[in-house]
Amino acid sequence: MTATPPTDNAYFIANGSHDADGLTYRDYQPTKHTESPWGEGFQHGSPPAALVATVLEDGARDNGLDLNAGRFSRMTVEILGAVPLTELRTRAQVIRPGKRISLLEAVVEDESGREYIRGTGWWIKGSDSASIERGVGEDMPGPEGATSADDFLGRWSSGYIDSIEVTRAPLSDQQLAIKKNRNRNIYWSRTDLPVVAGREDSPWMRVMKTVDIANGLNNILDTDEWTYMNVDTTVYLHRPMRGEWLGLNAEANYGADGIGTTVTRIYDEHGPIGSCNQGLILNRR
Repeated sequence: MTATPPTDNAYFIANGSHDADGLTYRDYQPTKHTESPWGEGFQHGSPPAALVATVLEDGARDNGLDLNAGRFSRMTVEILGAVPLTELRTRAQVIRPGKRISLLEAVVEDESGREYIRGTGWWIKGSDSASIERGVGEDMPGPEGATSADDFLGRWSSGYIDSIEVTRAPLSDQQLAIKKNRNRNIYWSRTDLPVVAGREDSPWMRVMKTVDIANGLNNILDTDEWTYMNVDTTVYLHRPMRGEWLGLNAEANYGADGIGTTVTRIYDEHGPIGSCNQGLILNRR
């Protein structure tokens, strides 16, 4: 029987670390705020994705990579199974070392060694490109004046969904005329809860805390007739997130064979910061 998760005001509680086989293992206890709407005893995809960001950044530091001299440009989360509400063991390692670019891998497993998530991230050493800085993306209405996304929050209510704030702002008539059947809103999300109790979130951790909900912002399929679950999440950032609000302009794409993708342009309050792709498995109920 799954034990009742703790109720601390964070998604995870750090439960210590140890070194073995040249790697650092860190243990985390999920709280009730990670709970999924999909099934009792499991976590929503967002908190483990944020935990992967934590593990990758810790792994970078463990291996001498300076997160002030460079940063992760991309993180991918591969979901190997429904993540349980039990203590998780994590580790990270560099699988492609380099002074300018390094590829790291994170693993999230239970105490028995069963893996639930693998994640990877590219760390790139920074340089001065301020004179050519640009971000390509439509201008979007910001979180100011947006209204509560009651349809989304009510549809997916759970320990995790109840811990986040989600609002929506309508796109202009001109934007809606450009693309037929597009999502009519940009959704803005944030949460006051840190990923790990007693620890300040990094920009990547803030992104990953809510970016996974992009797939659930689908406004095309009737959830009484269809299920659509993402099997992965890949996020690219051309610049770090600033502020607390993450904007998600999500578009669902479906093939004829039960496979699809959610393609999302992501924003902060200052403009576009990157993109997110999620592979989907589609099933009729």
